[in-house]
Amino acid sequence: STQRSTLFPYTTLFRSYTLDGANPAQRPITFCFNGGPGAASVYLHMAALGPMTIEMRADGGLPSVPARLVPNPQTWLHFTDLVFIDPVQTGYSRALPAAKGAAADPTPYFEAEADLRSIAQFIRRYLHENNRWLSPKAIAGESYGGLRVAALSRLLMTDYDINLNRAVLISPLLKTSLPPDDTRYGLEGMMTMLPSMAAIAAAHGRGTLPADPAQLTQALAGVEHYALTEFVSSLARAGRAPQAENDALHARVAGLTGLDARLVAQQRARVGADVFVKNLLRDRNLILDRYDGRQASDDPLPEHAELASLDRTLTVLNGVLSGPYYDYLGRTLGYRNDRQYIMLNLAANARWDRSSDLGSPDDLGFALTLNTDLKALVVHGYHDLSTPYFRSRYLLEQTVVGKDARRRLFFGAYPGGHMFYLNAASRAELFKDVAAFYK
Repeated sequence: STQRSTLFPYTTLFRSYTLDGANPAQRPITFCFNGGPGAASVYLHMAALGPMTIEMRADGGLPSVPARLVPNPQTWLHFTDLVFIDPVQTGYSRALPAAKGAAADPTPYFEAEADLRSIAQFIRRYLHENNRWLSPKAIAGESYGGLRVAALSRLLMTDYDINLNRAVLISPLLKTSLPPDDTRYGLEGMMTMLPSMAAIAAAHGRGTLPADPAQLTQALAGVEHYALTEFVSSLARAGRAPQAENDALHARVAGLTGLDARLVAQQRARVGADVFVKNLLRDRNLILDRYDGRQASDDPLPEHAELASLDRTLTVLNGVLSGPYYDYLGRTLGYRNDRQYIMLNLAANARWDRSSDLGSPDDLGFALTLNTDLKALVVHGYHDLSTPYFRSRYLLEQTVVGKDARRRLFFGAYPGGHMFYLNAASRAELFKDVAAFYK
């Protein structure tokens, strides 16, 4: 379906799946989007939530091309209708030409508020034109899309008279003012990344955690406790601590992360993601993927001391998805468009104005506090360094403090990376958790 409006200077193309004959007052509807910013919704659509999915390798690694499209037994259509939104200048969605045929300028949408309002306006119009005002309403977003979910949970309520029932944040990148992870004076960055580094090291048989995935959750609970207590305290004291105390800190971090203690000491225990992925398997000339640290590949630039290339997931995934997706659009859905379907608009990402404070943990906390019908679920992959699972939990535990609001905030973590749903077992666990969450 397409939506073109003279009220708004853009065309939004979306795909919706609804259950024929269902009672709209009882059947939930979920609006879904990815992140980037600059990403279309194809990732959630074709690899996680939709009725069809790409057949991945058993470990969640990318398959050879051409990839196979297979029915998705964990499609969310079992419990909700789905609307996949491609924001302006992603997918087939475009800014419209200006007055008198002047060239379209999408730049005004490359910032948080305009981007959020374009999605909110679309949601409101969809509800109106499809008679879904009485349906339970939900939004689900991945990565920067999680930032959108946090912001929209508040904005839809305050500015568009839409109170949500459910919000799902998938590997969210929430807006914060935290310093960079490896800055000399920062504490929260390394503190909240340490458990993910430990999980990745264990997956490669490095470090002190057990390699058995069945023991991962329990083992990481101990790392989380250490990160919040002794580790962050030692990090804060490092500038005045005796050398023996700092040596003990470096040795403990080296043990958990599988890195050489000399490298950890050189980094003063603040090991950034780029340093970690470059060095964990450097003795084998392999580099890890920040988006899924379980995945290792030949280092294309081994002479560089740190990560100096895009992660393989960003480089290769679109080519895996494109063939099956275009075939699905044409053969199954009967839709063809001469435009390029922009899966990941890196030019938009590079030009994005990130100065807005919208999409913070406070936005979600505000919505949960005032809208008592709202429940939020935050889910992550254990092996993701781009949006570490423990960071979201830490931030939201500091923000959502009311007892009733906290009872409506839920967390989940699964083996896998940023797109942990590429792993069939993790997607099945996510499906089970989300289905229960919607009840």
